[in-house]
Amino acid sequence: MAPTSGLAVVDLTCSAETLPDGGEYDYVIVGAGSAGCVVASRLTEDPDVSVLLIESGGSERSWKFRVPGGQTFVKDWGPYGWLYETEADPSRANKVETWRRGRVLGGSSSINGLIYAIGLPRDFDLWEQMGASGWSWQDVEPYFRRAERCPSLDGRGQSGPMHVEIFRSPHSSTGDLIASAAAEGIQPVEDINLARGEAIGVAQSNQLRGFRQDSATAYLRPARRRPNLRVLTHAQVERVLFVQGEACGLKLVTRGKSYQVKARREVVLSAGAFGSPHLLMLSGIGPAEQLSALGIPIVADRASVGANLHDHPELYIEYEMKAPTYSSAMKWHQLALTGLKFAVARRGQATSCASHILAYARSSPDLVDPDLLLFSGPWGYLGDVFAFSGQINKYSLSPSLCHPRSRGRIELRSADPREGLRIIPNLLGDPDDVMRLMRGVRLVDRIARAKPFSDHLVARLLPDFELSDDASLEAFVRETAGICYHACGTCRMGNDRAAVVDPQLRVRGVGRLAVADASVIPLVTSGNLHAPSVMVGERAADLLRAPDRDARRH
Repeated sequence: MAPTSGLAVVDLTCSAETLPDGGEYDYVIVGAGSAGCVVASRLTEDPDVSVLLIESGGSERSWKFRVPGGQTFVKDWGPYGWLYETEADPSRANKVETWRRGRVLGGSSSINGLIYAIGLPRDFDLWEQMGASGWSWQDVEPYFRRAERCPSLDGRGQSGPMHVEIFRSPHSSTGDLIASAAAEGIQPVEDINLARGEAIGVAQSNQLRGFRQDSATAYLRPARRRPNLRVLTHAQVERVLFVQGEACGLKLVTRGKSYQVKARREVVLSAGAFGSPHLLMLSGIGPAEQLSALGIPIVADRASVGANLHDHPELYIEYEMKAPTYSSAMKWHQLALTGLKFAVARRGQATSCASHILAYARSSPDLVDPDLLLFSGPWGYLGDVFAFSGQINKYSLSPSLCHPRSRGRIELRSADPREGLRIIPNLLGDPDDVMRLMRGVRLVDRIARAKPFSDHLVARLLPDFELSDDASLEAFVRETAGICYHACGTCRMGNDRAAVVDPQLRVRGVGRLAVADASVIPLVTSGNLHAPSVMVGERAADLLRAPDRDARRH
């Protein structure tokens, strides 16, 4: 189905037949995701710079993703995403999950929940305190503003490529939910992305006239006519190539043929929190003992590659509502009405993002800063398929953690690039995370039972026991907590020698190799990760083209 957003469908890709073996570019970028599209677009603003952008998937132009609610109809995610299956997680009753990441142009920004969340300013000040010099809020705010186009929001960027708006069609109970949160001391704000502490507001979304604005739409397609940009899809990068400790290019396979491409200046990995460390390890950069056991020649012994894996653990607290919610949205008459609202007004359920509110709250009054991230939506637990079905009008409130303490890791299963990763989530390995989530469950339940939102409720469905029962609540948290698809940290940046990349995003121990994506984030932000990943891409482009850039081995 052709997109109806008025954006032309243009083939951005070069074919395998036109990709010369041994071809040279100034920059070769792996991964056309939230950050990779940004880096490619910004670098090619200089007509004297040539860029090859490599994506393992294909086009993102399916209506199922262009229309925000369309992914309800995706039953097979294989064509659109990397489906990473985790190891059993002992911290959560041995739960096994599939961590889905985008495998199309735009990466995860093309399949995510469309929430645009900057996080809190202190998140980035913590980055700097942890050794990411030059990444404080004062340093990164201009990059957020440069990326944004927020015509209806004062104090925000007005001319960037990334369209952002306050979610246009929140559920009818959303205003009352915000009022009930205020009764619990959480300050309502008009612009949640200007919050500096505890606050609640309607979520903001990457949409323009009701259509998804992913990184490929915002950054890549406006650059499509530049002769210095080439985009190769359906290509699997197998490893980075080195000469005397400096990255000189890549080996890749596309449509059954093997190629080598060369980078005159730098190779940039923007393959995400799983893809970038995976490629580093395949290329001989990682824990030496582990790589040697798989027969991979060591280029640089970097024990931290693949470590520091973390995500926002999330819970669904479900309620039955008096008024209709999305839980029964697949009934034919509701589908017809939803389609009509979208076609006529670009509003309604089809424009829905993954949460109708965003809030930062404290799990204890003794805390100075928020430690809880709150979501909500007119649905119950959605699982991996985003399917709505059933007869009960469900509504969920979801507490999560701004900065979880638990850390997991990823490891290679094999030296074969086609083999999957071994992912050890350890999502609730730190008992403090469990305790704060327990407090989060009690907080959202107090909000739900406060007026005026309580007027919409019939009963709490899940959990179905008294929340004063600590043992049952801890078991519920451990058994039901899941990921937010905000994996990060596996190529941590910092000033210390254990960091995978330095604050200029250069991989330590080698030359002419950089990483620019969510994997470099040392500590997950207090919100969703698309906006911070775009910011990383914006800043990476400036770092890469800086006149004094020294990409040699360091």
